[in-house]
Formats: sequence, C-alpha cells, structure tokens
Amino acid sequence: MAGFNDIETEELVELAVEYDQAQKRSKRELDAIKAELTARGIQVLEDRNTRYVKFYSPEGTAAIADGQSLDVLNVSKLKELLTEEIWMGKVTETTETKYKYDPKLEQMLKAVFTDDYTFEYTLEEFLNEMPEVPDAKQKKLLLRKLTGNYAKDRQVLCSVFNYPDTGDTAPDFDVELYYISKIKNGELIRAFLPEEGLDETIRQLKKCLIVETKTSITIDYNKEKE
Repeated sequence: MAGFNDIETEELVELAVEYDQAQKRSKRELDAIKAELTARGIQVLEDRNTRYVKFYSPEGTAAIADGQSLDVLNVSKLKELLTEEIWMGKVTETTETKYKYDPKLEQMLKAVFTDDYTFEYTLEEFLNEMPEVPDAKQKKLLLRKLTGNYAKDRQVLCSVFNYPDTGDTAPDFDVELYYISKIKNGELIRAFLPEEGLDETIRQLKKCLIVETKTSITIDYNKEKE
C-alpha cells in the first residue's frame, strides 16, 4: 500500500491494531451519539405528532424518521377486499409466493392500519384554510407536488412560499404537514376502495394487516470536507 512500503512488518501490525482500536472506539461513540439524537428526535416526533424531524448544525444535519413495514396476515382476504382489478394491477406475485405491493397501495394499507388518514378536508380546502393562504399559482403547484411525504412536502412548502429550507430560521410547517399527510392518505383510500361500505371495508382490512414502526437516523454533511 502506498506510504507504508518502507515500514517494518512489526510496526505495520502495531499500526493496524492502533487504527482498529481507534475505529472501534469511534464507532461506539458514534453509536452513543446517534442513540441520543434518536431519543431526542423521538420526543419531538411524539410532541409534534409527526413522523419526521431534522436537526441542524453548521457542519451538517441529522434526520430522525419513523419508517413503517407492512405484513399481510391474510392475503386471500386482502385480495377479496381490494377487488381483482386492483390486485392484478398493484400487486406482484413472485415465484417464491411472496407479494410485492405497489408503493401507493402499500402506503394506503399502512394508513388504514394506523388510522393515519382523514376525510375531513380535501387538499384544496385545507390549503385555503392554512395560516398563509397560497395564491392561485402557488396553490396549483402545491396541489401537483404535495405527496404526503413529510420531508419532501416540507421542501415543497418552503420552496413555494419562498422560505429557507435549512437552519433554525426555516419554518417547521408541523401542523400543515400533519394534515397534508392524512389528507393524501385519505385520497389514496378513496382511490383504492369502493365508496359503498367504506367504513366496513376499512375495518375488515385492519384484520388482515400488521404494520410495525422503526425509527431511523440519517447523518448528512458536505462529503467534500472529509
């Protein structure tokens, strides 16, 4: 390896041991820091009733997010409730008899299980009720770009309303993001499920599913500074 050609083997071994020990110490310290950031993030998620939060520093960011995994307990019942057309169009059966669900369908099923939806507003109605009401051009952009994803929707709101997306001065849009996510999930439910008997279909769907939540942390910074 370049830079080590002239070093004696015994010294190379010593260096390897030293760097390995330092790496393990650094990993333990990083894991402890990540654990503390995650704990603080979870507290914020619970206080604000959101699934995503980002902490900022001059050197970079740490994003805490709740991710959800879907497990279907009764595939036959789910297929019956979704109808043959949706099943054939949105679910892929593999040769190992595993099922790969279209991301939108999976999002809808997770929302059903966790009650993470609302039919109280349409998205356009909610935009008209926001503290900062968008003008016609802004509303058109928001209706097209908002998806229900907390991180991406926050960027969209900051961009459309011309706010910075980084640092402590950036607005959090917590309430707005909370309702937008639920509204978009409600739209998905109405898109996939028949309107007639909707409440009963939702009740039956919940019996087919399990959704587990796992909190993750993502550290981001300018890689050119490494």
